[in-house]
Amino acid sequence: MIPELLAAWSADGSVVHVEEEPAVPARFADLEPPPPEEVRRLLARAGIERLYAHQVTTIERLRRGDHTMLVAGTSAGKSWAYRLPILEAAVADPTTTALLLFPTKALTRDQLGGFGDALDLVVPAVYDGDTPLDERRWIRRHATVVLTNPDMLHVGILPNHRAWARVLSGLRFVVVDEAHMLRGAFGTHVALTLRRLRRLARRYGADPTFCLTSATIGNPRRLAADLVGTEVGVVEDDASPRGPRTTVVWNPALEDPDAGLRRSALADAARIFAELVARDVSTIMFARSRRGTELAYRWAVERLDAAHADRVAVYRAGYRPEERRRIERRLFGGELLGVVSTNALELGIDVGGLDAAVLATFPGTIASFRQQAGRAGRGERPALTVLVAGEDALDQWYAANPGELFGRAPEAVVVNPTNPTILDAQLRCAAHELDLRPQDRAYFGVDFEERVTDLVGRGLLDVRDGRVFSPAPRSPASEVDLRGTGGAEYVIVDDAGELLGTVDEERAFSQCHEGAIYLHGGVEYLVERLDLTRREILVAEASVPWHTRAASETTLEVVSEADGRAIGDLTVHHGIVEVGTRVTGYRRIDDRTREVLEVVELDLPERRFTTQAVWYVFPDRVAAEVEPDRRAGAIHAAEHTAIGVLPRFAVCDRWDVGGLSTPWHPAVGAMVFFVYDGVPGGTGIAPIAFAEAERHLAATASILAGCGCRDGCPSCVQSPKCGNFNEPLDRFAALTLVEHWAGR
Repeated sequence: MIPELLAAWSADGSVVHVEEEPAVPARFADLEPPPPEEVRRLLARAGIERLYAHQVTTIERLRRGDHTMLVAGTSAGKSWAYRLPILEAAVADPTTTALLLFPTKALTRDQLGGFGDALDLVVPAVYDGDTPLDERRWIRRHATVVLTNPDMLHVGILPNHRAWARVLSGLRFVVVDEAHMLRGAFGTHVALTLRRLRRLARRYGADPTFCLTSATIGNPRRLAADLVGTEVGVVEDDASPRGPRTTVVWNPALEDPDAGLRRSALADAARIFAELVARDVSTIMFARSRRGTELAYRWAVERLDAAHADRVAVYRAGYRPEERRRIERRLFGGELLGVVSTNALELGIDVGGLDAAVLATFPGTIASFRQQAGRAGRGERPALTVLVAGEDALDQWYAANPGELFGRAPEAVVVNPTNPTILDAQLRCAAHELDLRPQDRAYFGVDFEERVTDLVGRGLLDVRDGRVFSPAPRSPASEVDLRGTGGAEYVIVDDAGELLGTVDEERAFSQCHEGAIYLHGGVEYLVERLDLTRREILVAEASVPWHTRAASETTLEVVSEADGRAIGDLTVHHGIVEVGTRVTGYRRIDDRTREVLEVVELDLPERRFTTQAVWYVFPDRVAAEVEPDRRAGAIHAAEHTAIGVLPRFAVCDRWDVGGLSTPWHPAVGAMVFFVYDGVPGGTGIAPIAFAEAERHLAATASILAGCGCRDGCPSCVQSPKCGNFNEPLDRFAALTLVEHWAGR
């Protein structure tokens, strides 16, 4: 099948690289002492005759009570590495409990099935936002294995720890699955939530052993220690088998070489996905955004006959729980032949015997690329992956250097438990659960006393008789969204009053403003009203030949500088900045011609936050080499290219960071561009960018110099998220500026 497809695709001219990876045999080991008879029967029932070497090493460590992170690829049996010690503990003492944390509801529900044959040993239950109230009470009283997510641990379990005393007092194991997904603001919140868990478990007399699992990342030991707050050992010798794998790098054909415009990566990916499904090849397609999944699903269905179209679904966040459950049942049951998803299905969900994965643009990191590709070809089955490169600089860099996809080490994953905004919020939650004491510095780090003093001074915590406690009658946890970098949640309701989904405030302003087109289930809706008071978005079904794109403006003030140094004729700095962003309007754009049909102004509130940033300063003698009327386009283009290539050096994508460029900024008194972490307090991206500044600028200059377009395109200087509609941009003037990184 694969040779036939490659032959057909090669005629298109878009296949730029084919990587063939041979099969890898399994390596087994024996567990000493062997599991008890009850557990051996469960292994046999699951078809497991022997354990992989990495499973045995992990199990032996967990038996000893050693905190462990297991790093292995998809289908490596990571679940049994923690499931087996939990079952062994249940055989020895039926009152022991375990808490399993998964980053998504779909993964939580999927993993529940792994305990289905062990109901005589454990009482497993899913506790998430979709669990009915009566079931929640039953779980608190009876469950011994609680499968949940970090959000419910934060808002449901820890604030109500007295009701969970039975589970917490018997807590033997805590599992943190898919730890590589815990990055940025979400990962930082989870790290501090896990510290709250350890603190409360100790209060109830337990000292649980942590097991973290992860796909391959660059810094497993550091990430695990940052997440748990103590030393964690690492097992990363993956001994599982792998079938032969073919990876195709596909670069959509140029439609306008001078402008550097290519065919739509999303459209090409949808076509490839539909072609595979039509051949009865079970396939998953990943798109980068909610809108992208909806468009790709609609385009794919239009290419398929009715029988095949009925076996394809779209899956993303924002759907109602009953919609997600229905899709998950069809997916896990093998009823679906194809699914279009955001990275919600990137994780270790058992989606059946998938044969192919189609990636609509590079997913941001090498780790995510390998994880998404690994969804196909489970076990020793052959697998096909097609990466369809997008127009932006990073995708085009990998299309030109495909070997980097396979030979390059994965990136480091960064969390920042010292983020003052997140730490303050988590300390308020912790103080409501249990009075804070000086010894809690062991959980919350060296800034603990300073942050507590500040919170007391602001009236958010109180001191009485040597106790630091929360004066609030209710836990602040309900006000602290672990994933919330975008503000309060808004609900999306259609004109019949039906709830379609939810969206955070940032997306509400930029994607669901009045007049915007919103996609749900492949159906277009026109936003008729954005109600700021009720946090409600009213939409009506519509079918229009245009789409919308928001305009925004950004202001930035430097609060403090942490460090700076010279790089050639330039200087680079990092520190704390205050950012203000406001959506000012939108353009209505023709789907076919890309012509601007209308420009509409909006009056929406400004969002302000303090965060970390790195900034590059171009002294007057450098700026003077560019004509005055080209300087705004030059520094704007340099900013875009630098942001586009930054994910090569830090675990982020361009949507995790923001930027501001100007020919003159009062804080530095010169031409400058800033790159800032896109969440309050920062997540550690800016310091990495500062440390990698020389390589970062070299890569920026390489892209500016090497692009084949005439005067700037999406592959070099245009950005899909630019609030100024990519105006003005001057690629060659930008190159003149950036080349001074080496003093040239």
